[in-house]
Amino acid sequence: MAIELDALDRRIIETLLSDARTPAAQIAEEIGLSRPAVADRIEKLERIGVIRGTTVVIEPSSLGRNVTAFIAARGANLSAKAWNAFRQLMTSDEIVEVHTVAGDDCYFIKVRTESMPSLNALVSRLTSPPLSLSTRTTIVMETHCEKVGGITLGESE
Repeated sequence: MAIELDALDRRIIETLLSDARTPAAQIAEEIGLSRPAVADRIEKLERIGVIRGTTVVIEPSSLGRNVTAFIAARGANLSAKAWNAFRQLMTSDEIVEVHTVAGDDCYFIKVRTESMPSLNALVSRLTSPPLSLSTRTTIVMETHCEKVGGITLGESE
């Protein structure tokens, strides 16, 4: 369920989306509120789950993660042993996102690996027992748009 945000909350979020380290005093000056009022609004947005956290965004290639790929995986319902193996695999720092999806596939997985051999090793873990999933891998040639945090606010066209 969407949470009602007023114009000031939206301006605070927009500022934090562009730079999460922006001091509350600076935001207050930009939007015309006091620093304590901005700090209270940020705390409220965190408490109600609008802001889930603050993070550092790393350029993947700076860590040698030069291969980005999407893996569509499908298979029978996972046994308890397979589900545990899947959850363990999700802790890998090569796996960026995992989604359960509708349609022909069961899971859609975004990965960043160092090389094609490391991508192949990751796919092998998905296709080997106990998971034994069928996979289809799409390798990213060029990224044109990637919204850090998954969403941006602004005018919709």
